[in-house]
Amino acid sequence: MPKSLKLEKCLPSTSSASGVVLPDHYIENDPIIQTILEFKESECKLSRHEKLVKLSSKSSCQVSTCQCSGWRGRRDNRLMSSTCTKSGCSHPLSSHVSHLESAKDEELNTLLGLVFDLDNLSVTVNKDLKKPNIERNYVQEDTYSAVYHELRNFVYPGSCITLDKLFGTPPFENPNIVKALMNFNMYKFGHDSSQLKIALKISKFLTKHFDLWKWISPKELPHCKTFQHRKNYEFYYQRYLVFCLLPKYLHSIAPSFKMSLIFGQDILKYTLKAFRMHLTDWCHASAPKWSNHRKHFCMSYLPKYLNLLEEEVYAVHSPIWDLHFKDSDLKKIILTDSLDSGPDETKEAEHRDRRKKDKHPNEDMSMKPNEKHSLEDTLSEDKIIDILKNVQSGPIAYSKEFGLETGPRGHQARTEEEQGIIRFVVIGNSLDSRVEKSTMLWLMQLRNLFRTQLPRMPVRYITRLVFDTKHKTLALLKDGVPIGGICFCPFVSQGFTEIVFCAVKVDQQENGYGTQLMNHLKDYHIQHNILNFLTYADKLAIEYFKKQGFSQDVRISKKIHQEYIKHYQGAILMHCELNPKIIYTQLTSVIRIQKEIVKSLVEEKHMKIERHYPGLTCFLDGVRMVTIESIPGVMETGWTPSTRATRNSRVTEETTDIDVLAKHLKKVLQFVKNNALSEPFLNPVDKKVPGYYELIKYPMDLSTISKRLASGYYVTRKLFIADMRRMFSNCKTFNPEDSYWANCAVELERLFQIKMKEMGLWDY
Repeated sequence: MPKSLKLEKCLPSTSSASGVVLPDHYIENDPIIQTILEFKESECKLSRHEKLVKLSSKSSCQVSTCQCSGWRGRRDNRLMSSTCTKSGCSHPLSSHVSHLESAKDEELNTLLGLVFDLDNLSVTVNKDLKKPNIERNYVQEDTYSAVYHELRNFVYPGSCITLDKLFGTPPFENPNIVKALMNFNMYKFGHDSSQLKIALKISKFLTKHFDLWKWISPKELPHCKTFQHRKNYEFYYQRYLVFCLLPKYLHSIAPSFKMSLIFGQDILKYTLKAFRMHLTDWCHASAPKWSNHRKHFCMSYLPKYLNLLEEEVYAVHSPIWDLHFKDSDLKKIILTDSLDSGPDETKEAEHRDRRKKDKHPNEDMSMKPNEKHSLEDTLSEDKIIDILKNVQSGPIAYSKEFGLETGPRGHQARTEEEQGIIRFVVIGNSLDSRVEKSTMLWLMQLRNLFRTQLPRMPVRYITRLVFDTKHKTLALLKDGVPIGGICFCPFVSQGFTEIVFCAVKVDQQENGYGTQLMNHLKDYHIQHNILNFLTYADKLAIEYFKKQGFSQDVRISKKIHQEYIKHYQGAILMHCELNPKIIYTQLTSVIRIQKEIVKSLVEEKHMKIERHYPGLTCFLDGVRMVTIESIPGVMETGWTPSTRATRNSRVTEETTDIDVLAKHLKKVLQFVKNNALSEPFLNPVDKKVPGYYELIKYPMDLSTISKRLASGYYVTRKLFIADMRRMFSNCKTFNPEDSYWANCAVELERLFQIKMKEMGLWDY
């Protein structure tokens, strides 16, 4: 095989298009690397003389007065006595390999690999030089040439190859990208364990593909507006080629570093948008092969995560790049506040925190017996961690604790936000800088929304405030169109914000958008260290603001707001004080986890105090009946025996022989089954019946009653009557009053009672 043809396959293409491909297993699926390994393996099998001949091409002449950097001779004459054809040399081949004659085979194989890599670099550079100028990557060509000339200095036994003198020593930025992503996860999602799990999966996915992604050339890099930015990127680009890309193909340069571990803030700013475009294209191309779960993960969670990440990466000051960033303690966030604390109880919570921090012995001694203790005071740290693991591993399910079985108020809005259906942005007008066209369009649409929802407000007044540069608006966008918003005016020097307008479209008010709007506004102000809201609410809005934590009890001085806030006739001034320890958009999730923790503690406590007694063995000796109080453990529950029945007691008494009672109940059950009206009750209701099992929590039917009777479940007639009544009651509850099934239940229940009276089992 000709040398040039062989070497053309040993380095990847230098075109930027190759950066689009992101294989899952880079090394295993790369044919170039497999070809290199095969060639090197074949060369290691050559004879020693053939190895020396190959090494001579990159070995300097050992004659002190000769400047020849490598032997060149006739292909058909490669004896040690063959002379070099380079001008100024004419020394034999032995002069170029004399320093290699005593080298071991392992050292020769290592040097052969280095020569092979040098040939690859040389062929690749020469190939790029022949391309049109518009397709050439000059930075890469210069880098490859510099690496080539530096490696030529290490073609001797025992050499220690290093490129640090030319390109520096990794890592080049601190903190690196991996650390920044971990900081970002804890900063944005550390308050919610379920979201944190998803964020960690996404960050792992991103770092994996970022390490496999091939950077685009500096001349094709977007978002580099200045010459200095482009030169900085070229500097990092050279380091990427030398320490991340080339070592994958030139095995003499070792090791190959991961980009996410040696680069940091600058590189993420330069490459994040370009990497995101490539990753998006790859996701759309690979989506048909994925499962529904992975497709939902990449199409729903990934875009939202990248949106939030871009905000922090391009922010002027972001804590994710802080070397001393303290990871948020999830345990502390969840358990700090009492389970009963809320937005209006911040002062009491702060007072408890101060007492806990001071730890005065006298205060602990004077604590009232019924005063609540913090979970952190009663449990060890290891115990809390174990409980959190158990709670976080379970599925997220809302119950009636929040008032609705479908979840707390605003749950649907949070779900749509996570799926990217809606989003929240803070916008405003400006006279100092250019305002985006989309922002002005949103402001006009919000003006029209406020005008429609607040008909008593003059149109000019609404327009003036919405477009006022001192006012801002939190907009709720759905399909790129505002469907709700809160216009507010912050007074930073006074420490409060006035909420001017608040409205959501009428047809969207049942989805919890208003609650999520206010929660985002609270989190926004906590980030800007403003902890008080003031607003004038009319009669229609008072209930909404009360649900959001507002109160008519204004707890800030009039001197602070009297000359700033606008006054409205026929409206009531309301105040809300924010708790900086609460992340309001995740408050219900935190409360859910707190309640799950308490439930797990109660269950664990119950397991400790629960006692199990051995079963009764007296029946094996022929005993037919025992008194209830003689059963071990019954009296410990607080049960007290009723009046003892007489010898001549009727069947209706609870102390009747169980076998006799079962015999009578069997006759009643058979009577009910034989009636033609019992057909709807013979078997359980089909699960396909829509809404039945959502409405009927305790279903009952005649087949279930028969099984219970056969197993000895009905030790008293009251249990039997209760199940029969439940069966009839369920039917009348689910079906309309005049329906066939409801009439069957009424008539069959009447016949059941008559039969029970005949058997002496009914005295109600």
